[in-house]
Amino acid sequence: MTVVYRSTAMLLLIAGSLMSQGPINTIPSWDGAEFIQSFGVPDTATYGQTINIAPGTAAVASFGFEIGNCSASVSLRGEIYAWDGTKATGSSLFESPVTIVNASNSFRLVLFNTPGLSLPAGNYVLFATTSRDQSGAPASGCQFGSLDDTAYPAGYHVYLNNGTDFGQWTSGAWDTLPLDLAFQVNLAQPVTPVAGTPAASPTTLLLGFAGVIALGLLGLSRLRIAG
Repeated sequence: MTVVYRSTAMLLLIAGSLMSQGPINTIPSWDGAEFIQSFGVPDTATYGQTINIAPGTAAVASFGFEIGNCSASVSLRGEIYAWDGTKATGSSLFESPVTIVNASNSFRLVLFNTPGLSLPAGNYVLFATTSRDQSGAPASGCQFGSLDDTAYPAGYHVYLNNGTDFGQWTSGAWDTLPLDLAFQVNLAQPVTPVAGTPAASPTTLLLGFAGVIALGLLGLSRLRIAG
C-alpha cells in the first residue's frame, strides 16, 4: 500500500510541476516611454530584475529587457544567477555571448536566448551588464523601460555601480528601486507536433494530466479493495 501512495503522490507532483509556472512579461503593461537611466560604461554597468520561479521547474527559452536611447553603441551580456535577497549568489547559471546595442533614439527588446536552461523553484536575478566588455569602449548611457513596482509583484529592479568589477555581483548588496523593468521571461516552446497531428490545447493537456492522476487514484482504490 505504501508504494501506491508514493506513486499517486508522484503523479500529483509531476502534474503540479508541469502546470505551475507561466511566462513572465511586464512589457504589455509598459507605456513605451517610462524609463530608468543611466546604464552603460563606465560606472552603472549592471541593471537587473529579480524573479521568482514557482514550485516545479521552469524551462526557460529566453529573457530580455526593453533597452534604448543609448548615447553610444554598448557591448553587454545577459546573466542569470540565484538571488539570496540582497545579491547574486553561487555560480553563473547562464551567460550570453556579447550583444551590441547600437546608439539610437528608440527602445528595442534585447533578447538573450537560453537553450536548455531549467530553473528549479526559487529566486533569481536576470541582468544585463557591461562589466566584462568595457575595455576600449566609449562612455555610454542607455535607458531601460520601467514600470511601477506593482507590474511584477514577485520581484523588483536591482542595479550595481560596479564598473568592470564583476566580483561585486556576489560579494555585496545590490542597490534597489521601487519599480520593475519592462522585461520578459519566455518558457521553452512545446515539441512541434508531427505533420497532420493537431497540437494539444492547454485544455487537452490539463485533462490529460487529470486523467493520469485519476488512473493512479483508481489503482489505489482497487488495491484497497483487494486488501
